[in-house]
Amino acid sequence: MKRDLDQVADREHARPKRPLWRRLMRWAISVVVILLILFALQLTLLAFPQMLLSNRAESGMVVIYYDSNPNEEIEALAAEVDQRMRGNGYTDSLSLGHVLLFQSQSLYSFFARLSMVTPLAQGFNLSAFGNSFISLQRITELARERGPQPKFSLWEESVAHIIAHELAHQYLVNRYGRGMWRNLSHWKQEGLPEYLANIAAIRADSTTSLAERIRVLYDDRVWSGARGRDWCRIHYEAELLVEYLHDVRGYSLEQIMDDSVSEQETLRNMAAWLNEQEQ
Repeated sequence: MKRDLDQVADREHARPKRPLWRRLMRWAISVVVILLILFALQLTLLAFPQMLLSNRAESGMVVIYYDSNPNEEIEALAAEVDQRMRGNGYTDSLSLGHVLLFQSQSLYSFFARLSMVTPLAQGFNLSAFGNSFISLQRITELARERGPQPKFSLWEESVAHIIAHELAHQYLVNRYGRGMWRNLSHWKQEGLPEYLANIAAIRADSTTSLAERIRVLYDDRVWSGARGRDWCRIHYEAELLVEYLHDVRGYSLEQIMDDSVSEQETLRNMAAWLNEQEQ
């Protein structure tokens, strides 16, 4: 018996060890497989996030998935966003994708980090998957933190505005392509979605006008004080520039996107137009 055991031990000892490079290769393949599985899971969650949301509201071309209990407010919100998008005169021809509306900030933060986006944003759009993610908590927090904002600005605490803004990003990428969209200057990338998100509501508001809102832009008292207002002012200005070019000068979206249309020249022309209105 002892001889048999000794023979087995000798055979095991005599068996050549697997080379180090082969062992490292096996570990590398295992790591790659695990990473591919995690990547596939990430893509699945970003492509179909509605799997984690329990309710849905739909109005026209707007579809909202949300994590709160079913309620009429979300139904009304979907109708308001649909009205904004149809009222801008453009976005009835291309799919706007889905809206994911989160009451749970932790769930919203999960998707934001999964998308490599800051969870401090009010919302963001993943155009590759046709999904727009919106945080109810961040919209409320930012409006409260910044204090009163001008109407039709990013921090006026209008959920419909934020949703419409992200859907407008989706529409514009669908229409013009991600390549062209990435090459636009920042004021066009944000001003065009702001215009499409707001213009129907602006036209329906008899208490304001383009000239009055330009005066607000130049009123430093409105923008001083709270942290972050400069950033909001930039977006507010961008929408006014696009509105001026589109509604006053008669430019098409394509003309506004042209490289020959500069921010500084448009600002000068808009200021000159305002002076003419005041004379």
